[in-house]
Amino acid sequence: MNPKSLEAKLKVELHDWLASHVPDMEPREKQLWPKQTLHLVPGGAGVAVMRDQYQDGLRLLLIAAGSVLLLACANLANLMLARRLRDRAQTSVRVALGASRGRLVRKVLVESMLLAMTGGVLGIGLAHAGTKLIVSLAFQIGGPRNYVPIDAAPSWPVLLFTLTVSLVTGILFGIAPAWMTSQTDPADALRGAGRSVGAGRSWVQKSLVIAQITVSVVLLSAAAMLGRSLRNLAHQDFGFDTQGRYIAWINPMLGNYRPEQMEPMFREIDDNLLHIPGMRMAVPALYAPMTGDSWNEGIRIQGRPEPPATEDTGAAWARIMPGFFDAIGAQIVLGRPITDQDTAATRKVAVINQAFARRFFQNQNPIGQHFGIDKIKYSATFEIVGVANDVRYLTYEYRKPVRPMFWVPEAQTVQYDDPAYVSGEIWSHYLYNIVLWAPGNAPAMEERVRKALASVDPNLVLYGVDPYGKVLSADFQQENMIATLTTLFGMLGLVLAAVGLNGVLAYMVERRTGEIGVRIALGADRGRVIGIVLGGAFWQVGAGLVLGIPAAVVVSRLMTAQLFRVKPGDPAMLVIATLLLGLAALLAAVIPAWRAAAVEPMVALRTE
Repeated sequence: MNPKSLEAKLKVELHDWLASHVPDMEPREKQLWPKQTLHLVPGGAGVAVMRDQYQDGLRLLLIAAGSVLLLACANLANLMLARRLRDRAQTSVRVALGASRGRLVRKVLVESMLLAMTGGVLGIGLAHAGTKLIVSLAFQIGGPRNYVPIDAAPSWPVLLFTLTVSLVTGILFGIAPAWMTSQTDPADALRGAGRSVGAGRSWVQKSLVIAQITVSVVLLSAAAMLGRSLRNLAHQDFGFDTQGRYIAWINPMLGNYRPEQMEPMFREIDDNLLHIPGMRMAVPALYAPMTGDSWNEGIRIQGRPEPPATEDTGAAWARIMPGFFDAIGAQIVLGRPITDQDTAATRKVAVINQAFARRFFQNQNPIGQHFGIDKIKYSATFEIVGVANDVRYLTYEYRKPVRPMFWVPEAQTVQYDDPAYVSGEIWSHYLYNIVLWAPGNAPAMEERVRKALASVDPNLVLYGVDPYGKVLSADFQQENMIATLTTLFGMLGLVLAAVGLNGVLAYMVERRTGEIGVRIALGADRGRVIGIVLGGAFWQVGAGLVLGIPAAVVVSRLMTAQLFRVKPGDPAMLVIATLLLGLAALLAAVIPAWRAAAVEPMVALRTE
């Protein structure tokens, strides 16, 4: 069946099914159901959510890799141009003796292709090492997911494609030298083509170097901004303290425990863990901040009508044991935390965060107010007894404010009427994280925790124990991978630009050896000769910066989605890129400048 026809038929089926269930719907659902629809997406295009999540970063890396390829090709073209200019006299003799221009062009293109193929074959080896690096950066995951789910071997179709690209670019960048070779005048052999020539003869080479510097400025500034963004992400105010904290990843679901066994078992676990030397607190939770989990419900406030269907009433929530806020270093800014006095026999209580208070109570005092989840009939379920500071829980949406959230005690269970709610309430008592507070970097933490848990129940599954710093670094694995690889591309581009500049300056010194010898013989000091070479180098660097800085600003605006608290075109990042490029240019120009200053006038004139 045609996909469009199938989609239309499924839309009708969905509409009819929803219409038949209108009497069972809640008021908000009745408002929304006519707008429900579906779309068919080709499965061969991959997982749409993952594509949306990763496409911007991967596109940035693809552009950076392409830029490095262009830099390498520019160096190849410069190398071929330098050889053609140096061998101009020999080529003129060949043309004078009858060599066809087609043969000369083929010779240059074959050399260019061999260089490109050699680089491509060597690149396959680097690709194997590079994929391992990328996978290690992409899957630095703590806790129960600490494994690499994909094969690190690079794809052979991709390798063949990149090998073909290297070959094609080698041919393209060999065309200019080949064309120059075909235009060789046989009379040059008689005029002395090996004599010194002016700087104007190498304008193509200088243009390529300027282009390399321009691209390097863009790469370096992008790498600097991504590095700053990653640092801002990792060092932002999360609302809790990670120093001396650990996460123990457990799975009570695999132990065949009944829900009523959970709270007594967790109390026993706490007691055993506190006997570990250096352990100050140990508090289980359904999930801890930034651990990658998220339970969410719609909120209904007692005494208020059903909110409009378009209003966002969502809030995250977690079930915790007493002492949780002290264990993570969060603060109770109003009221009290959950304590041991909040038992199954007392009223149902909850602690909310400041975002929850702002969203649902605005200028009101939330202490003593009641709320529930999803339905008005549950709006009196929880009484608010405390307000905690905004703790960042979610491992995404870093650029958005902290979402509303509330916490409820492990000891209390709500009796719901709906089977789906009953099921969720039962499963929420199986807590998956234990927050450990052990200041002083206690040794062998995982081994000691494992023994303490085994003394409670050998069947309790412990996946591992991770320092909270490792958990946070895993949350930023995509940003870390992009920043690291972009930095590597930027440094590689810097090296290539420096090599290209060094090659042009070396060729310039070689071609102008006679001129430099005459200058020295006429009284020019060696410092002036060094100045001439360095001036030529920094003229090219300056031209590259004039073109590169505006381009870097434009690129930074295009990658705004990848930046966190970094302004596009940040002057500090551009200054860093400029300083790095200036230092690389200085190092690249030192050897040619020194060689020019060391020219002996008599030797230079004798060469001429």
